[in-house]
Amino acid sequence: MDLTKAFDTVNRDGLWKVMQKFGCPVLFTHMVRQLHDGMTALVTGNGIVSEAGTVTNGVKQGCVLAPTQFSLMFSAMLMGAYRDECPGISITCRNDGHFLNFRRMLASTRVSTTTVHDLLFTNDCSL
Repeated sequence: MDLTKAFDTVNRDGLWKVMQKFGCPVLFTHMVRQLHDGMTALVTGNGIVSEAGTVTNGVKQGCVLAPTQFSLMFSAMLMGAYRDECPGISITCRNDGHFLNFRRMLASTRVSTTTVHDLLFTNDCSL
């Protein structure tokens, strides 16, 4: 699936909340927000340049942070949409050094389970 104009659709107020939810430090979130506050754009057509217009939605095109910012928003949306159907990928493992012993692998002791929720999609820049 290719999302057209995806970076333009990011709701900034939602982005700041999602960044906090995913554990971004408050100071970092504030710094990223300052990069976007007061953003303006010009439109050029037929050699004529428009007046500056305020940009209130989306993340900065070409910014190295944009793919990660979109990834956070899209992952939050997918996690909400698939909360009941797809709780993530569970990885169960043993870390006691007996991974080649099949009988020990079947034992329920010393087993660790981790659920991976991250990277529910990817972007060419993140690869």
